[in-house]
Amino acid sequence: MARALESWRLFWLLALALSAANCLGLPFADFHSAGGTNPMIEQSVRYALPLFLLAFTASSLARLWPNQLTRWLLRNRRYVGLGFAFGMAWHLSFVGYSIWSFGLSDSGLTPRGFALDFIGFIFLLLLTLTSFRSLARRLKPTNWRRLHKTGVYVIWFVATYIYVRHVGNAVHVVASILFFAALLLRVTARINSRG
Repeated sequence: MARALESWRLFWLLALALSAANCLGLPFADFHSAGGTNPMIEQSVRYALPLFLLAFTASSLARLWPNQLTRWLLRNRRYVGLGFAFGMAWHLSFVGYSIWSFGLSDSGLTPRGFALDFIGFIFLLLLTLTSFRSLARRLKPTNWRRLHKTGVYVIWFVATYIYVRHVGNAVHVVASILFFAALLLRVTARINSRG
């Protein structure tokens, strides 16, 4: 069973699950208004972010609790990360539609929010492109590591900032806790590896 959920098979399974989840919400969305589009924007990012958290914590989990599951996750981190990128493509398509159809101000995005989303998107694009070996080979290994380490922290910061800023609802509170817990896990793993 674990062999069936390796590498590209895992990615395509995640892509199919994300697509199905987003498509199930389409009949209930009202694409004639920015407010009606917002639930799809929020839903699509909520489906994608758990994959980011898994990729973000994969090496820390494997270091702190080495077992078959955490080693599998570490081995497949690239494909989980690409699954996250695929999920964010859904999210960005809804954001783009909302901005294109209703304008930036009516879409509910502030200039600061748009700037943060744009920075996160640029890093996500760079991380996605350099996850393919043909492009990764063009970077020195140290530069590839720097890019990926910086990129995941930028994406972590953008997502955490958005959730903490709108912490009034229960989903955002839980998401904020999970993102801070993921960071704490990485810090703990780093400290343990030094000791």
